[in-house]
Amino acid sequence: MKEVVMVPEKELKENLIRMHDRRIALLFILPAVVLFLVMAIYPFIYMIYTSFTNLNLSMSGTGQFIGLSNYFEIFHDPLAMGSITFSTMVLLIAVPIEMAIGVLFGLLIRGLKGERIFRLLFLISMMIPGIVFGISAQMIFNYLFGAANYFLSFFGVPEIAWFGHAATAQFVILFLDIIQWTPFIFLITYAGLLSVPQDLIDAARVDGASRWQLFINVELPTLKSFIYIALIIRLIDALKIFGKIYMTTWGGPGMATSSWSFYIYKVGVSYGWDIGYASALAIILLIVSAILVNLLIKVLNLGETLELKREG
Repeated sequence: MKEVVMVPEKELKENLIRMHDRRIALLFILPAVVLFLVMAIYPFIYMIYTSFTNLNLSMSGTGQFIGLSNYFEIFHDPLAMGSITFSTMVLLIAVPIEMAIGVLFGLLIRGLKGERIFRLLFLISMMIPGIVFGISAQMIFNYLFGAANYFLSFFGVPEIAWFGHAATAQFVILFLDIIQWTPFIFLITYAGLLSVPQDLIDAARVDGASRWQLFINVELPTLKSFIYIALIIRLIDALKIFGKIYMTTWGGPGMATSSWSFYIYKVGVSYGWDIGYASALAIILLIVSAILVNLLIKVLNLGETLELKREG
């Protein structure tokens, strides 16, 4: 026969109270879970489904399953290939410059007189939305009355149609991206520098370490995980660059400044209403982002770096 275990009345009451509290907690969480499912999970699943259809809101009788046709079409679409070119430029030019300048500013600002004021000034541009940056750029780089041409006129430089040529339009977008996101790298780097133990810095200085040796041997090992995380976040965000393009060049001239995310907008919302093809483009962007991030994590050994930092 099984032995009956008697649970003390006090413990039984506590268990009932815990169960009651859990039910109340779940009741409060339930609206957020439902909202997340409705606003995020369902649209995502529906987007995956529509990427395999010919759904086009400007045409009747669409929405039939067509398999991988949308995905195969991407590789034969010259406009999509052009978007890849500019997105790659952002990754290979703007992001490295932002990383270098952000780290440099972090090193220069720390310990400087008026540190708080400089820190605040650097963060202002990061708080400005991309749309506002775009509107400001329209005025600054305007061909007729822009401040950029007015300033260059003092050096004898003729007026430049900034948005009329591929090279100058690309320069403007890259410049705006660097101005907006360099403070983000600075903020993370600055936080990492503040976490470096002062005892290690003082000991290195006593041993006669130069400023460069101090950075390489003491500060950089601590900063690595911060720099890696900032790089991954910027990589993801750079692939989604949209607002500045929308407000300035509209992807032009031609497709010179059209990013992949902006091309998705043009296909699915602006003029195409080709939801099936736009969904396929969005899925490709998601896959490429995931591959790049995972590849970067493996190359940088970010998992081991964070684990060692946690153990330390």
